[in-house]
Amino acid sequence: MHGLTHSRACRTAATAAVLLLGVGLVPQIASAAGIGGQSTGIEAATVGTWGTTATVTSMVFTTNTNQTSKITNTGSIALSAQSYSVTVSNASGSPTFKVFQCAVAWVGNLCSGLAGTQVGTTLSKSSTTTITSTTALAPSAAVYLQVEPTGVSSSTTVTVTPKVTSPGQLRAAVKTNQ
Repeated sequence: MHGLTHSRACRTAATAAVLLLGVGLVPQIASAAGIGGQSTGIEAATVGTWGTTATVTSMVFTTNTNQTSKITNTGSIALSAQSYSVTVSNASGSPTFKVFQCAVAWVGNLCSGLAGTQVGTTLSKSSTTTITSTTALAPSAAVYLQVEPTGVSSSTTVTVTPKVTSPGQLRAAVKTNQ
């Protein structure tokens, strides 16, 4: 019986040695084969707030005169895009409106001497449309919108409400394995 116990103890020890050897070698073999690896370094999660405000949200048009609004990133996280819900109401006739964006304040209806960049499509009366700009906006930075009317014949209200949808419009750091 002593020989059987000794033999079983040797087999158990041999099995444990093989398992330990396997556990020690598998990560290196997997890494060499390109199917695994090790990661080192310090990681940080970004925590913060996001949002935008507008200096003017309700614009009343009685003529075809452009009106502007400054949109500011009030959050602590940079934005990769901003959306605006635009409602055209109280219109008679067939007025249309276009929204343009500029990185600097509008001067004489021009953005640095140019027309600016149109955001979204042409808007018509009695409509609510969400338009999106893909201009990046750092915390506390601003962009300037200009609403340009055509065909206004009576008092028409255009409401521009900024909104940020998370996480799609939040600008996060890009991490690579390089």
